[in-house]
Formats: sequence, structure tokens, C-alpha cells
Amino acid sequence: MKQNDDDRDEGAERLREQKWNWGHGPGWHGHRMLMRAQFGQRGWLRPAILKLLQEKPMNGMEIINRFSEASRGWWRPSPGSVYPLLETLESEGMIKKRNDGRYETTKKYASEFGPIGEVDEMITNMEGTVSYFEDMAKSDKAKFSTYKKRIEKLADRLSGL
Repeated sequence: MKQNDDDRDEGAERLREQKWNWGHGPGWHGHRMLMRAQFGQRGWLRPAILKLLQEKPMNGMEIINRFSEASRGWWRPSPGSVYPLLETLESEGMIKKRNDGRYETTKKYASEFGPIGEVDEMITNMEGTVSYFEDMAKSDKAKFSTYKKRIEKLADRLSGL
């Protein structure tokens, strides 16, 4: 049975409302890039595929099937979207194709998006949040003051690192 656009939109909406569990048990939230991914949004497939390949090598069919399993059959990426993306990622040096036909992430990917890259991105996000708090403190002192103690505790914890 072929799904129409309304069915896909409804299925994607249901997935957005639920926590997306990749088979890692309750409460697993996965990589932050993957958590930003939402079905139907442009550009989310790339980081999601990279996350899967970071976990274990897979071929294109296995990747497609993994998405179908994760969405409980509501969404299955087309080979026309997965395979060209795999070729692009390979040409960028982010992944490589093994002799068994499975793809795996490379050292280049690990160096750009590994633990050091993750920490750098987290700090950048924190800097942006602090800028937001500074603006909030200037424009809405009453609202900001309700969070002042919690922010001070966070500042103490960060100072202790």
C-alpha cells in the first residue's frame, strides 16, 4: 500500500510527539544532532545517517531499514535520498566504504565531530544562552530574578571544573 503525503505528514507528526527511541532503552536520547532531527525537515538525514554509521558500519539498505524500524514503519527514506547522500559523504571524506559494502565513519569525521567538536559546540551553545540571559536581565528583570539562584548554582558548578 503506497502512502500518500497526508499519511506521511500524520506519521511524521506522531513521531515528533514521541521520544524517538533507537532501541537503546527507555530514556535514551542519542546524539544531540539526532535529537534535532525531525522527520520532514530538510537537512536532518545527513546527521542522522552519520550517527547511525558512528554506532556501527551499515550499507544503504541497512540504513533505510533502520529508519523504518525506528519510525515503526511510518517513514522509510527512499534509496534516491540515501545513496546519493552516502556518495556525497564519502566524497567529503566523512565516511568510507569497506570491502563488505558497508560504510563507516572516518578519522576526519571523528576529528570534526568527535568529543572535542561536541564540547566546542556545547560551549558555543552555552555562550549563546548566556547572551540571551543578559538580554533577559536587562529587559525583564522580574522574570529573570526568579531564575537567579539556579543560574548562580550553575556558575559555581562550572567554576569548579
